[in-house]
Amino acid sequence: MSERVRGAIALASPPGPSSLALDLSAGDGLSSRMLAERGWRVISTEYRTRKPGWVAANLDRDLPFRSERFDLVMMLEVIEHLADIPHMLREIARVMRPGAIAIITTPNRLNVSSRIHYLLSGYYKGRRAPLPYRYRVEDGRNWHVMGLNDMHWMCWGVGLRLNALGRAKRKLRARIFAPILYPFIAGFSWMLYCARVKDPEQRKINRELFGFMTSSSLLMDENIIMRFRKIGGADSKTADSTDRAGAS
Repeated sequence: MSERVRGAIALASPPGPSSLALDLSAGDGLSSRMLAERGWRVISTEYRTRKPGWVAANLDRDLPFRSERFDLVMMLEVIEHLADIPHMLREIARVMRPGAIAIITTPNRLNVSSRIHYLLSGYYKGRRAPLPYRYRVEDGRNWHVMGLNDMHWMCWGVGLRLNALGRAKRKLRARIFAPILYPFIAGFSWMLYCARVKDPEQRKINRELFGFMTSSSLLMDENIIMRFRKIGGADSKTADSTDRAGAS
């Protein structure tokens, strides 16, 4: 079983009696099956599908669901393929109920071994080499692997707050490099995110981001597994405080 899928499922809250999950571009259906085994009612989508009960959905367009319908939305290793990423994040937020959870995974371009690869080649994890030039963005290639900092900023703007990171596969080289590079990464990041920021509200946001950006999950995992909560639920602040304890 994929460590990435297992790590994503582990971040899902226990479902209530009528909880409904949306699994976007569910692929072979593994994540949908695992959610169903845990008691979730699941609607799965694919661009084209013949699977009974699945919904055909083009993720570069509006989702074919009414607003505030879902308690959980999952999108695993999909976002880096989309032509219009901001649009899909807005759509995910739209179909989530207040207080609902979104779990999004993507290749972790900011782990330490990926940073070293970028230093030498100009390409991060998920894009180790130039894309074939016969393809376009609309062809759905792995064209835009974003860092956690990009996702944190984009999701903030649509009302989604990052509150936890999951655990994915960790390779030996990342385990070796991370302790060596951590003091430099943490020190420079603190100066950049916190020490030089004058605006109190921005400094507060940056402190939270600093914690995620210097976590063991960010520095070592092959994939970044992010859990977001849609603001507006009565329990949002309490859940954020509790969940952040597991962010490393």
